[in-house]
Amino acid sequence: MTSKTITKATTVQNDALDNLRLVLTSPRPRAPSTLTNYLSIAGQFLAWMGDRLPPGEMDLRRYFVHRRDEGINDNSLRTTFAVLEKLYKANRWDWPLESRDRPEAPSEATTPAFTREEVEQLIQKHELYSKGECFYLAMATIYAPRRIELARIKKRYLKDHTIFIDTAKGGEKRTHLIPDEIVPYIEAYRPKEHSVRALTFMFDRICVKGLGEKKPDYGWSSFRRTIDTLLPIALAKADKPLTLVGYFLRWSRRSTGARFLGTPMGGVYARPE
Repeated sequence: MTSKTITKATTVQNDALDNLRLVLTSPRPRAPSTLTNYLSIAGQFLAWMGDRLPPGEMDLRRYFVHRRDEGINDNSLRTTFAVLEKLYKANRWDWPLESRDRPEAPSEATTPAFTREEVEQLIQKHELYSKGECFYLAMATIYAPRRIELARIKKRYLKDHTIFIDTAKGGEKRTHLIPDEIVPYIEAYRPKEHSVRALTFMFDRICVKGLGEKKPDYGWSSFRRTIDTLLPIALAKADKPLTLVGYFLRWSRRSTGARFLGTPMGGVYARPE
């Protein structure tokens, strides 16, 4: 590649990146962390493409293979997918991929995720559950706590339409607002500390009543997995910072930084928008 070609390619790359920056800052400016993260991801792609712009479908697919070969995980690939789609649209390039091409988020441990339809069905069958089952299902579908975190909930953790989550595994403990839609189910039950074993049996009962069967290998963390799968997509579409996933699910800042900002320390210094 000649120096003239290199200069031209660099100019085209800069123009493409500037178009993305313009989309992300006008008319409503995005959060600084979102802007930095998105431009960094897009810049890596443009540098890899060199002078082959606009990129074709096979170029895009080869890039995902290249990034996977470098060891990037599926969660980061999902973020890359969302950013590159915005880059294409900002430059009026035809986006050749479909939503089904989006990399799947890996499971937390080996726990599978419920589908959106399964969660909706479980909620719709609320009349079949006991007051306690309704309470813990509401907690699980809104806040996605781990089983041990559900077991820790006490009556004093509920105050003035808020719920305190005593987060496990080094995550951030947090107080959440309680939406009006679930207030009747929260007020109808007086929670007390349960054993995790008792909550496992309760989970199985809810699945049998709501879905007609037990769900092998599923657990309370399956709701957490569902939110972890769907929330990044919704945030990307709304141009919201993806770090809000970690904030909402009460991850440690280092975990949030490692997943969405490329470095654990990025999460330590970041602040929720």
